[in-house]
Formats: sequence, structure tokens, C-alpha cells
Amino acid sequence: MKRVVAIVTMLVLFAGGAKGQESEAIATAHVSTEGGIERAARADYEFGRYLVGKGLLRDATTLVNNLLPDEYYPAESLDSLRYLRGVVNYHNRQFDKAALAFGTVSPNSPFYAGSSFYGSVCHLLEGDTAGARRQLDLFAQSPSATHHDQLLALHRGGVAILEGDREEYGRQQSLFNYTHPIVANHQRELDRVASPPQRQPKAWVAGVASAIVPGLGQIYAGQVSEGVASFMAVGAFAALTATSWVKAESPANLRTITYGTIASLLYVSNIFGSVASVKVYYQNFEEINREAVMYSIHIPLRELFD
Repeated sequence: MKRVVAIVTMLVLFAGGAKGQESEAIATAHVSTEGGIERAARADYEFGRYLVGKGLLRDATTLVNNLLPDEYYPAESLDSLRYLRGVVNYHNRQFDKAALAFGTVSPNSPFYAGSSFYGSVCHLLEGDTAGARRQLDLFAQSPSATHHDQLLALHRGGVAILEGDREEYGRQQSLFNYTHPIVANHQRELDRVASPPQRQPKAWVAGVASAIVPGLGQIYAGQVSEGVASFMAVGAFAALTATSWVKAESPANLRTITYGTIASLLYVSNIFGSVASVKVYYQNFEEINREAVMYSIHIPLRELFD
């Protein structure tokens, strides 16, 4: 009887030990798999950035499109791949997709700063200044904001200029210290852009000027060649009208009426054209400034995060 009890006890202990070893083996395999996935994710990220740096966007796109589903990656690795997806879409000029990818990076990730600033630029390139502002406001609440305070003020200032909010730009400008080796020159450029234009032509002045001398209003608005062309066109048909009148010794003839009608139409259109040229002047000024703002807030990102 004692022998039977001893045998049963040994079998139970053996079975328990085997089960413990099996559990340990499964756990070890799980850790090994996670470690493998993490290493693979790091390799994919580094290879993807290499492809983007070499301009091999098609290969980089293929890489990010064939990544494993998100649930297979640990959090840190997942953030790096989300950031990579955003970078690839950004360089493919798919700014809406890039903004979505950048927006999924965790605030605790080392990639969060880059994703926030690149994401705000993507919103701006899509014409969504409100989305860019929201992205920057979220970043301002993160611990990373203190390390990028000058870049944050630069971006917020740029968004304020694009929205025409001079008061908000003044608040951000007060945060500029002009000492950051990468950001300082771009802060000065925003100051230049935010200043009113040195020339501020008035539409009514242009109209009156062209009423007195055809084309003068366009020259006043900065369109010299168009103003000279208007002057010559109106002057030529006015001269033809006068010549025809003198030859016929009467204004009541077809040629004089035709030339006179064309000269009158050109004269009136020259006045309206001068008024419109002032509007074009300000539109061009705003477009040039917009390009300057986008350049100023984009270039530092390439130096800081690429």
C-alpha cells in the first residue's frame, strides 16, 4: 500500500513539474516573439527612413503598406511605424493621410514632437488652419513642449499670420527669443511677413489716375507693362478717331464712330482694370507671404526631425 501511495505521489509531482516547464517555455517563446517583432519594427523604421532619404518613395510606400496589423506591435514600436507612415505619405504629397497618421502617435512617444509639427504643416497644406491650430494646442499640453518652445511659438505665429490674426501673432512674437540656432532666422522672417507692405496703393487713386491718363493707375499699382499697354491702346484708337474725323470733316461717319467706340471702351476698361490691379497687388502680396510663412515653419522641421 505504501508503495502505491509513493508511486502516485511521484506521478503527481512529475506532472506538475512538466506543466510548469511547459508554461515557462510558452512564456519564453512569447517574450522571444515580442522581441523579434520589436527588432523587426526597428529595422523596418530605419529602412523606411533610408528609402525616403534616398527618394525611393515607391519602395517606402510598399514597405509601409505591408506592415503587420497594429495589434502585433508593442506601443513604442507602433509609434515609430505610425510616424514612418506619416512621413511616407507626407513625401508622397498625400497630406490628408499623413495628418491622420501623425495624429495617431502617442503623446508619450519620442516621435510625438515631430509628428505634431509635421501634422500641423500637413493641415496647413490642406488649407485647414483650424486643424493645424488644434494639433499645436494639443502638443502645447505635452511634456515635450518645453523642449520645443521656440519652434512651437514659430508655428503658432505662422498659423496666426495665415488666419489674419495679428493680435495672436503679437502674443506668439513676444515668446520669440531669437537665439535658437535653427529657428531664429525664421522667427525674423515671420516678423517681416507680419509687417504691413511698404506700398499700400488705393483702388480709388488708381481709378482716378487712369481716368486722367490711361494706364497711369496700373503703373501706380505696380503693373508697369500693363499700364504702358493700356496707354498705347487707348492713345492709338483716340488718334485714329481724331484722324478719321478730320479727314471726313464730320464725326458722323462709320469709321469715326467705330474708332471712337473702341477708344471709349478701352478707356473705360482701363479705369476698371486699374482698380482691379490694386486688388491683384494685394492678392500677390498675400500669396508671397503665405509661401514665406510655409517655408519658414517647414524648413526647421527637416533639420530637427529628419
